[in-house]
Amino acid sequence: MPLLTDPTASGCPTPLSWQQVLESLDEQASRHELPGSTGGRILLRTIGHGPPLVLLGPLLGSWRLMALFAWLMKDDYQCVLYDDSSLASRTPPSRPGQIDDLVEDLWRVQEHIGHEPLSLFGTGLGATIGLAAVAEEPARIASAVLQGLVTRTRLTRAERWLACLGGLLPGSLARVPGFRSLMVHNHQAWFPPFDQTRLAFAIDVIGETPLKTAARRTRRLDGLSLPSPRIDHDDTRRVPLLLVVPESQYSPGGDAASDAGVLVSAETLAMLELWPGAEVDALAGCGPLGCLTHPHRLAKLVRDFMQERVVSPATSRDSH
Repeated sequence: MPLLTDPTASGCPTPLSWQQVLESLDEQASRHELPGSTGGRILLRTIGHGPPLVLLGPLLGSWRLMALFAWLMKDDYQCVLYDDSSLASRTPPSRPGQIDDLVEDLWRVQEHIGHEPLSLFGTGLGATIGLAAVAEEPARIASAVLQGLVTRTRLTRAERWLACLGGLLPGSLARVPGFRSLMVHNHQAWFPPFDQTRLAFAIDVIGETPLKTAARRTRRLDGLSLPSPRIDHDDTRRVPLLLVVPESQYSPGGDAASDAGVLVSAETLAMLELWPGAEVDALAGCGPLGCLTHPHRLAKLVRDFMQERVVSPATSRDSH
């Protein structure tokens, strides 16, 4: 798939007002609670019509970070947004490098909505959960688009110490000294200059994450290893898989590229060798929170991929 072009070249869609979207989503979405794998509750919302599309969010924050993207996809899919039980539980297990309980929460969501197989969109840690689900039960997944995939990670000694300390402290991330300025430094460049309130919204949502929850979820990155498929490669190809690389993850040296000509890290290329048949595309000008910074472009990319690969692949090929 070709590298996406700059949307300013052909004109941008009307920007979404996150305030209006959240208000409308709260009014129209169906709400559910179900028991999670960690002893907490899974807080779930569904909106839209069509085949189910489960949205798996990043390491920090809540389902609200996915609201703009879900709003754009709801006419074609039943969008499922949820906070896994580790966010709602007071005493979830703290197992460095492990996400199997988060994958189990996904299967519980699937059983609740009564659809099989699912399409998945995941970003950050949510992308890793999605990949683990494809590896574990490929027959239950119709397609998966994974943005900013977190693969093999290990915390430094200082990060490990801070995560352990955070697990003992009350309050939320917003109360940590320097939190807001760090968020602005890391994310401001990726947000549209015409709507800085969207950046403030992202900071507020992430800042609401309890310190103990943020610490436990960060510890999941300590020794996290890319899940390997439990099936042979021929079966793996049956799940259409697209890796979306945000510009914030482009190869710094520019010396690694996929078959599509997208500059990505050597780590991503190694993953593509493990998952033959997976495709890769890029989102130029996009950071890790593409659902908020470029929801229209991301929705078009996801919709085109899923409709071509899942709905009617034969028709799609004939049309070209």
